[in-house]
Amino acid sequence: MKMTLLRGLLMLDAAILFLLGALLLLAPHLIEQAFGFSALPAAVSYLIGLWGCLFATTAIGYVMAAADPLRHLIWIQIGIARGALECIVGIVYLARGTVTPRQAGIGIAAAAAISLAYVVLYPRKPRLIEGGIDGGRPATASPA
Repeated sequence: MKMTLLRGLLMLDAAILFLLGALLLLAPHLIEQAFGFSALPAAVSYLIGLWGCLFATTAIGYVMAAADPLRHLIWIQIGIARGALECIVGIVYLARGTVTPRQAGIGIAAAAAISLAYVVLYPRKPRLIEGGIDGGRPATASPA
């Protein structure tokens, strides 16, 4: 069950990143308007397009990881780190007054939720049950 949810989260994250990446790459001006930024220098569109390339190609890694999450744990770790860092950066820029809650709020919330979901669904090694089958008694050698 947990592995199915993890695969679904990886695919959802990949879809979001791919769609956002495509928008950043193909329509940077629409993204600027959606976030309430105006009168930006043309060179900013270039940087936004590069950001789109990063998102779209990162999505491919998440799709690969969804096929076998245990084999590709690094992608889950990247998802945790990416979400946490995006959340921190958003809060810092919000606190400085560089962006408004309208511009950063959804991104901060989404980044925190994705990161937390990856932490909760992170595959862990099974724990040995103390006591086990024999009630926790040490094994004794039989007299020969």
